[in-house]
Formats: sequence, C-alpha cells, structure tokens
Amino acid sequence: MNFLPANRLRIYRDFKAMDAHDLHGIVRYYEQYEDGIRALDFEEYFDCTLAYTNALFETGNHGKHLVMCDHLLEIVIMQNIGTWGGEDVYTRILFKKAASLYRQHDYVLAEYILRELVKIRPFDKPARRFLQKCLYRQKPAWLLQTRAACVLLSLLAAALIAVELFVVKPFFSVWFKSVQIAHNLVLFAAVTVFAVGETLHYWHTRSAAISFAEKMQQRKSVT
Repeated sequence: MNFLPANRLRIYRDFKAMDAHDLHGIVRYYEQYEDGIRALDFEEYFDCTLAYTNALFETGNHGKHLVMCDHLLEIVIMQNIGTWGGEDVYTRILFKKAASLYRQHDYVLAEYILRELVKIRPFDKPARRFLQKCLYRQKPAWLLQTRAACVLLSLLAAALIAVELFVVKPFFSVWFKSVQIAHNLVLFAAVTVFAVGETLHYWHTRSAAISFAEKMQQRKSVT
C-alpha cells in the first residue's frame, strides 16, 4: 500500500475537513495549495478538484468554472471514469457547464451542450427542460418584431391619451368618448400582440425541446 507523504496527507486531510457549505473557503484553500493538491494521488486530486469546481459554480465564478469543467471532462474521458460519488460524473459536469454558460448569457453554446446531453440521456427531464429554457432565451427575429409592434402601439395609445386630455376634452368634448374608446382599443391591441408573441414563442420552444428529446429516446430504444 502506498502512503501519501506527510505534507501531502495534511493538505488532503485539511481540505476534506472543511465544511462542505464553506464554498468560498474551499475556493481559497484550493487556490492557495493548488501545487500541493496537484501532487496528490489521482483519486485525491480528482476529489479535491471536483469539489473546487462545484464551489466555483455555486459562488458564481463562472469563468473559472468553465475552464475547470473542460479540464475535468478531459480527465474523465482520458481516465474512463464512469461514476464518482454515485453519480454519472461526465453528465453532471456537462449540465453544470451548460448552466454556467446560461448564466453568462451564452445561450447558443449552452443549447449545443444540452443537446449533446439529451443525446446521452434522452430520458433526463431536467436536461430537456433546461434545453427549452435556453431555446426560450434566444429571441427569433419575428418575436423582436412583435415586441417592436407592441412598443409602437403603446406609444400610439399614449399619444391618443395626451390628445384626449389636452385637446379633445377641453375643445372637442363631443369626440371625447370616441377617442377614449380608440386609445383603449390600441392599448388592448398592444397587450394582445405581446401576449400572443410570447405565448407562441414559449410553445414553439417547448415543442422543439420535447420533439428533440423524443427523437433521441426513439434512437436510444432502437440501439
């Protein structure tokens, strides 16, 4: 049996002794003793690095987290690691990498990773729902046009209200009711255009995510 030298054993022991909820402490300790952690045996090194990477994600250090995700994925592939701590470590890292990209507003790359994840685990509902969320965040040109139409209609309604209050009411009161109905109709049209656009976009992205997952499920069932 190989034993760790005393200084390396101390580094690993102190790391494992830290409170799992002290995420900032884990990040600080790893970065302070990174050279010593790199000198640990593989299992100890991977254990510490995985905990550090998760702590980066939870503390919002998404730039560093993405770098470490790529490093861990390379290790997992090269060492052929299936599970770690009872979890599929490869898909777990992929999911959190997509989450970091999402939080950095890189929805296109997050979508790409989630599609790859759904290909691997097509029955994973959280991955499918997250894929839909990424698709929803990407606004197609037609949706932007409906939002622009909503803004224009709202401005038109505001203009009609101004005319109603400062021109029609004091000078052309006979037209007051008609102008009031007109601005209400324009406001209703603005709300309707916005609601219909957002609803269609939601259902389109939901349908796309479900359809992709079902396609991958069928492919998985055949193989």
